[in-house]
Amino acid sequence: MVSKKIEEYLECIYEITRNGKPAKTNHIARCMKVSPASVTEMLRRLSDEGYIEYEKYRGASLTNKGMNIALKLKRKHRLLESFLVRILGMKRDESHTEACKLEHMLSDESEKRICQMMNNPQFCPDGEPIPQCEEECKLCTSEPSIPLTKLDIGDTGIITHLKCDENPSKIRRLISMGFVPGRNVILEEGVPAGGPLIVRLDECRIAIGREYASLVHVKRCA
Repeated sequence: MVSKKIEEYLECIYEITRNGKPAKTNHIARCMKVSPASVTEMLRRLSDEGYIEYEKYRGASLTNKGMNIALKLKRKHRLLESFLVRILGMKRDESHTEACKLEHMLSDESEKRICQMMNNPQFCPDGEPIPQCEEECKLCTSEPSIPLTKLDIGDTGIITHLKCDENPSKIRRLISMGFVPGRNVILEEGVPAGGPLIVRLDECRIAIGREYASLVHVKRCA
């Protein structure tokens, strides 16, 4: 398992080398808020472990091994920013600080769930692209999905994602009711004249307003 310290160095080098030039020791030192001597020691270690290519006076650049880790961390960071802003309603500047704290602790499974819940977002709130989704995260979003309101009475669907462009409080309400990706939902009946839908989530029978139901997207089961 890669340590938090190594992840932070790789992410720092990734940001510095986005212009195509190697990362200089003094630039990394400013980024990491450590002494140049500490950076040199760490760069030698990263080079020995195959994460970077490093030459004294020339600088450091990521190997494929290091790049994969940096991109995965950057993906988690930007997904977390999106989740914190779009689902929890956090301000953008606050979301960056919080994402920095959480990105190292976010498991691959939690990353996948966040990706599914937000329908595989392509950009973070600041407009920066989110690195490409892992293939397993695409499984639900690559399948055709429809709003829960489009199911016929008696149909069963699997929840693929929630439409997260709406008010974050509505999304939080749906999550608290149990509408999360991967759960089976059966449309049992609909109250006439625009009334609520009666659905079964696993063993629970729930009434949900059509406005909220339209935010729940499902893949119809055969």
